[in-house]
Amino acid sequence: MGLKVSYYTNLILSTGRGYNKGLPSNAKPLYLIAIIDGISCGDIMGNKLHFNETLLSLYINTCKKLEPWREAAKFYKPFFHMKSEPYYFIKWKDGVKNINASQTPSAKYLRENVEYACLDDELWELLQDSETRNELREAIIQHFIKQRT
Repeated sequence: MGLKVSYYTNLILSTGRGYNKGLPSNAKPLYLIAIIDGISCGDIMGNKLHFNETLLSLYINTCKKLEPWREAAKFYKPFFHMKSEPYYFIKWKDGVKNINASQTPSAKYLRENVEYACLDDELWELLQDSETRNELREAIIQHFIKQRT
């Protein structure tokens, strides 16, 4: 594993999570896996993550596949709250001020006011390699996603 991959693996595995019904939420890790899978299957072609049906579908399918026993967090929550991570950014439309992370805006607000979200450029470049995508995906699953027994 190269130094950059190791750096981003550690950064991703330090992703902050909130709590839902007393359990850590996996919304952000599942959203990251959805992005990785979207790159793998060609649904995400550039480093502009739009708040749209494609990304929503990737997220919902990832949640159902990896945590079928748990109700998925609403898509707009990880889409917005990932902005607290150093490798994810939201590009607001001109004239829109950055929203305080302590409040979650509605899906409607995000659709109307976000131009796109994106990953750190170096992370995006790393994710263009299928082996690196697989390494990061597996690391996220092993670290965050607990299989129910």
